Amino acid sequence: MNKQSVKSRLKGLENSEKIKFVKYQFTDMQGNIREVTITAESIKGEGSTSVDGSSVFGKIIPPTESDMLLIPDTGTLTRIPWDEDTARIVCDVYHPPEKEGKKPVPFEGCPRSILKHVEKSLQDILSEPAEKLLGKSRIAGFAAEFAPEVEFILVHRDYDVARLHLDQDLRNDNYFVPPKHDVDKALKEMVSALASASLRKEKYHTEVTSYQCEIGIGHYDASGMADATMFLKTVIERVAQLNGLKASFIPKFRKGVNGSGMHVHQNLAALIRKAKGEKRVNLFFDKCARDGLSDIGRSYIAGLLKYAPEITALTNPIPLSYKRLVPGCEAPTYIAWDWQNRTALCRGHSPGTHKVRVEYRAPDPKCNPYLAFAAMLAAGLEGIEQGLTLKGADKRNFYKDSSGVRELPANLGEALERMNESEMLRKRLGGFIIDKIYELQMGVWKEHCQEVTDMDIKRNF
Repeated sequence: MNKQSVKSRLKGLENSEKIKFVKYQFTDMQGNIREVTITAESIKGEGSTSVDGSSVFGKIIPPTESDMLLIPDTGTLTRIPWDEDTARIVCDVYHPPEKEGKKPVPFEGCPRSILKHVEKSLQDILSEPAEKLLGKSRIAGFAAEFAPEVEFILVHRDYDVARLHLDQDLRNDNYFVPPKHDVDKALKEMVSALASASLRKEKYHTEVTSYQCEIGIGHYDASGMADATMFLKTVIERVAQLNGLKASFIPKFRKGVNGSGMHVHQNLAALIRKAKGEKRVNLFFDKCARDGLSDIGRSYIAGLLKYAPEITALTNPIPLSYKRLVPGCEAPTYIAWDWQNRTALCRGHSPGTHKVRVEYRAPDPKCNPYLAFAAMLAAGLEGIEQGLTLKGADKRNFYKDSSGVRELPANLGEALERMNESEMLRKRLGGFIIDKIYELQMGVWKEHCQEVTDMDIKRNF
């Protein structure tokens, strides 16, 4: 965490004298952004502030232990593009110290802290295999590099959202179609807003289904990318509102058309000391391998495949997520890998090059990016630590031939049970978060199972 004070960091921002408010933002267990807005003049010292944890995190935090601290990471302080007098900063959640002079203790349910904890294991797990791959290079550390493709839908403010699932005009013919002027204007503003957070802007385009768009961000360290993903989702919703549009990250909105996913590209890198700074070297690349994929990369992918059923409740966290994970709509259900194969869960990219990586295609944008990234990284690292062997690429079209291939959980209830039983997740993410997510989301699942829908009436009355 950046040790620079919030006050001094504020002074370093352009036109800092105009900033009157700072939004202290953090993410709850279910992936919702929360915030407390503080006047800039009242910030002192490290800039921490208190919140009522029982009101944020629900019944899992008893009111007798509800005081929590937000400690800001000053490296994340940025201006808010649409409010010239306001900045934002990302915070970690802590228990307050028990006595004067004692340090605060990280809250076991803080998703951001959990992801950073998983990242800390990179050093222990990668040191030996990285030296084997690179030789005795001057390795200064390691990083997990992630890059999500965030899909969402944009509709006009007066669109009847309640009838979205009945819209007969929805088609799978929208891919790379030039957006209408108002949508294009909003998308340009969204991408431009990322510059305020010093994010590398990649591209935007329309996606396969009507009303659907995608914005991609360049690779960053996993925790930084989770911060960026939360910021991007906020930008999308706010800029849409300012342009007379509504945005939604709903993963499935009508039968027979593609839903919205959040494919996550990932690789591991070594930080090599150079005379002038550091250089990042992709640990998934091995020039001696026929396809360029190193043993580290192979074991990482093998870990993703092995533990896929156990991490699905975190990458696909709501009941509707599983109506996207169906064959035929470019969302994977089959636990296999291949180069370029869009019917497989894991898709290899850029074989034979320094950019070789894996794309994990199950997640959707309703996930908590901190927990989803932590779960994927944990699975991959477990594969490396165990020395798992990756089977050969499977080039079949799994929509037509899936014999002998395992599938992802069919619904949220099944996924939650697999997560709850996962020794790997409990070891790497902590038992507290697994127990609490299970409790929270199982309640959502049970309520969902009791709902009577218009389709139930139509089919059974």
